[in-house]
Amino acid sequence: MNRLKTLVRILFLIVIIIGCKNKKVNNQKEIVESKEKIFSELEIAKYTISAIMDQPPEIITVKEKDGIYYVSYIREADKKKFDYKIKISDNRVTWGNVNGRWRETKFDEKIKYFEINNRLKIIQTFYDGSEIVKEFNKSK
Repeated sequence: MNRLKTLVRILFLIVIIIGCKNKKVNNQKEIVESKEKIFSELEIAKYTISAIMDQPPEIITVKEKDGIYYVSYIREADKKKFDYKIKISDNRVTWGNVNGRWRETKFDEKIKYFEINNRLKIIQTFYDGSEIVKEFNKSK
């Protein structure tokens, strides 16, 4: 009986390990599918702030200077202006308030993006492991 319990536990662990390996392969597949760039870094900066701040991308403007993207919008509800800065490296995005610190400590959310077909997927991963995922179509 003890051998049967041990065997069941081992089989259970094997199934979990195989499932985790398959998940990693699927994530790598997403990255492989996105080798051809469809979205410019200007668009990635715009959609990242749109995702983080939950604002429509249509109201967001972006300017680039020395590899830093400066992103602004005026919130429609109260006409207040917001300004941010963005750095893009590989498929990672770092942001901050234009006059504030870069959000890059271990307690700040990590932001990654993936291009899949004509869609941009922005993934915010928080310190506790939770995620918010937003997707955007390529605008015409």
